[in-house]
Amino acid sequence: VTKCSRMLFITAHLAAHVKNVDARNDDFKRIVSELEAQAPMRFLRPRKNRDGTPATCDGSHLLNSVDHVFFSGDLNYRVNLPREYVEHCINEIKTCTSKEPSAAGNLMKKLLRQDQLLQTIASGKAFHGFDEGKITFLPTFKFDKGTAFYDTSHKQRVPAWTDRILFKSNKLQVLDYNSVSGAVHSDHRPVYGTFKVGWGLTEQTMKKERSTKRKKSRSSRTR
Repeated sequence: VTKCSRMLFITAHLAAHVKNVDARNDDFKRIVSELEAQAPMRFLRPRKNRDGTPATCDGSHLLNSVDHVFFSGDLNYRVNLPREYVEHCINEIKTCTSKEPSAAGNLMKKLLRQDQLLQTIASGKAFHGFDEGKITFLPTFKFDKGTAFYDTSHKQRVPAWTDRILFKSNKLQVLDYNSVSGAVHSDHRPVYGTFKVGWGLTEQTMKKERSTKRKKSRSSRTR
């Protein structure tokens, strides 16, 4: 039996600034819609309405037609908490990690409850059907370049997990999901992930799908 998996990798830099959650959500919708509209026919056959006219591209046809989708980059979602509180929690987490890991975990949960991306996914406003590995690393933005200090400029940006790797798959295991705290060349800390993915369709399943589509096509022509 021949096995195959259809995979799609998307990287993006979404709208910046704390208040622009809706703009980031719209960026996601625009990106997947445009990718669907521009996908070559050999990769994705256009979806049509019942009357045969082309259906509106909203990205869902593309995302549901592949086995594994990865969406990553500086997604720019922030944490809806005051700078002082977030920084206090981060300092406590650093102190508790080795001595009281459960306490550090509870503090992480408090911060992540106010993470805009997790709230967006939960609400269904964007990234519907996407998941993420467990976040165990500290916020990756914004640092003073070359240092381990979060933004000390007059803007005093709130530390946040702006850099993320999301996935949409029914057969995927997250083996590792972390950031590189020692990479201080940028005001972000890079994030990486290691994933184990399962096979998608077998050749037998694809033949059945093609046969079903041909039968439906013949049935619609005879009506």
